Amino acid sequence: MKKVVIYQSGTGFTAKYAGWIAEKLGCEAKEYKTVNPNELAGYDLVVYGGWIMGGMVVGYDKVKALNLKNGVVFGVGMTVPSDEVAGKIAEQNQISRERFFYFEGGYNPQKLGVVKKMMVNMVKKSLEKKADKTEDDLHTLETFKGADNTRKEAIEDLVAFCM
Repeated sequence: MKKVVIYQSGTGFTAKYAGWIAEKLGCEAKEYKTVNPNELAGYDLVVYGGWIMGGMVVGYDKVKALNLKNGVVFGVGMTVPSDEVAGKIAEQNQISRERFFYFEGGYNPQKLGVVKKMMVNMVKKSLEKKADKTEDDLHTLETFKGADNTRKEAIEDLVAFCM
């Protein structure tokens, strides 16, 4: 079976997961911008990973437009992983729930541009003002200080699904 992991990463967390997944699947991980989209049709399995912004998997719209027969998608964000979070993101991106996996990344402000930093600061201020903060809210606020919350074991369900 010919497999590939392609990804779009803003701060390196998605790239880290893509590398781990490719290693486990015994294939290459490639940045989307280095891939000729026409060559993806020649793969039996394409795993696409993108970071989450505003509930959207960045770059997924381009991959979705290719109508690949056997695709799996993962998204990387700052929210604590849960079935509820994954379900909302899958629905918002129109991805079949059983083919979508959500992983927690982190926050590296040194790798963000001005516009993305402003967007993150808006979310941060909104959370800081929230009266009844949940455990997840507090975790996200802590992550805003700069953190790498990636976990290699998080990929196990995706890898099992692809085998």
